[in-house]
Amino acid sequence: MPTMASLTVKKADNTTDIVYDALSASAGDGTPAYWRQDTGAAAGLPVGHRPVLKVTTTWNGPKSARQLKVNFNYPYATQDSTTTLYSVKDRVVFDGIVTVPQAIPAAQINEAVAQVMNLLATTLIKQSGQTGFAPT
Repeated sequence: MPTMASLTVKKADNTTDIVYDALSASAGDGTPAYWRQDTGAAAGLPVGHRPVLKVTTTWNGPKSARQLKVNFNYPYATQDSTTTLYSVKDRVVFDGIVTVPQAIPAAQINEAVAQVMNLLATTLIKQSGQTGFAPT
C-alpha cells in the first residue's frame, strides 16, 4: 500500500514543476485520498477554487478486481478587479476508472498500469485533451 505524499508534475510548458500538496490520505477502502494545488497558488485564491485530485480504490462487485477511480477538478477562477474577489467561471474535469483483475500475475498488472498511465501522458493524448478532438 503506497504512503501518502505530495505530487510534483510538469506544467504544460514541460519545464516548470507544479506541486499538488497532500491534503488527506485515504482512511481505507472506498474513501478517497486528496491532493490540492496549494503550493504556488495565488495568495488570495480561495482553497475551493484550486485544482484538486481525488483517488479512491475499491473492489469491483464480485471482488475479482480492484478499481482505481481518479477524479481531477481544475477550476477556471478569475478575480474581479473592483472587489478583488475570485469566482469560478468553469471547470476542467477528468474522471477515470482503471479495473485491475486480481488473478493476473503482479508483473503483468505492473506493466499494464504503467503503460496506461504513460499512454495518458503522451503528447498526442495530451493534445487530444487540449483540443477536444481525437487524432484524425
